[in-house]
Amino acid sequence: MIELWHEWNSVHSFKVRVVLAEKGVAWIDRRLELLKFEHLSADYLRLNPNGVVPTLVHAGIPVFESTQICHYLEKLHPIPRLSNQQADKWLAAFDSLAHPAIRGISFQLIYRPLLGSLDTAELEKRLVRHPNPVRADAFRQAVRAPVDEAVIATSIDSFRSLIDDINTSLSSRWLSGDEFGLADVAMAPFAERLCHLGLAALFTGRSRAWMRQVLDRESVQKSAAPPEFRSPGPDPLEVKRWLSGAA
Repeated sequence: MIELWHEWNSVHSFKVRVVLAEKGVAWIDRRLELLKFEHLSADYLRLNPNGVVPTLVHAGIPVFESTQICHYLEKLHPIPRLSNQQADKWLAAFDSLAHPAIRGISFQLIYRPLLGSLDTAELEKRLVRHPNPVRADAFRQAVRAPVDEAVIATSIDSFRSLIDDINTSLSSRWLSGDEFGLADVAMAPFAERLCHLGLAALFTGRSRAWMRQVLDRESVQKSAAPPEFRSPGPDPLEVKRWLSGAA
C-alpha cells in the first residue's frame, strides 16, 4: 500500500495525485496543513528532512520530490504508460519556472490574506511551531505587510512566457502528443492554479483548448482539493486590475 503525505492545496502534491489517479492506484491519505506548519513538525522531519510535500511512502521507504515520485510511480505501475519524449522538458519547466511564479503570487493573493485574517494569538500559535526563528519572523513580517504588487506582476509575466511556450509546443492534442501523458501531468497544476487565481484569460490560442481539456480530465478533477479543503481564491476585481497592470 502507498501512503501519500501531501497538502490538498500544494501544486506539487497535485501533480502526484494526478499520476496516482491515472494509474488507478489506491493510496492512504496523510494530509498535512502547510498553513499550520505541520510539514515542519519533528515527526514529519524525521520522515522527510527537507520539510516539504509531497512524500510518498511505499513498502516503508519514503520517496521525495514530486518529479522523482512521478518517475517512481511510472516504473512501479508502467500501465498505463505516461512517460514520453516531452516529459522531462515539462517536468523541469514546472519545477524551475512555473512553481516559483505560482508560489509568489499564491502567497500574495491566497495565503497572505488567509494568515492575515487570523488574530495575533492564533498566528503566533502557528509561528511558534516553526523550527527556524529567523524564518518565522520573516514570515510574520510578510503576512502583515501590504500586498507586493511587484511579485504579482513578475509572476504574471512568467505565466505569459510559459503559455507562449505551451502554444509553440502544441503540435497535437496534448503536450505529450496524441495521448495524455506525463508532460501534461507536469503542467496540470499550472492550469488548475491559474484558473483558481482568476487568470484563465492568460490562456490563448491552442493553450486555451489544452487547458480546458486538462481541467475536464477525470484524473485531474479527482486530484483537485475537495471544497472543504480548498483555499479561497482572490477577489476577481483585484485580479482584473493586476492582470491589466501586468499587460
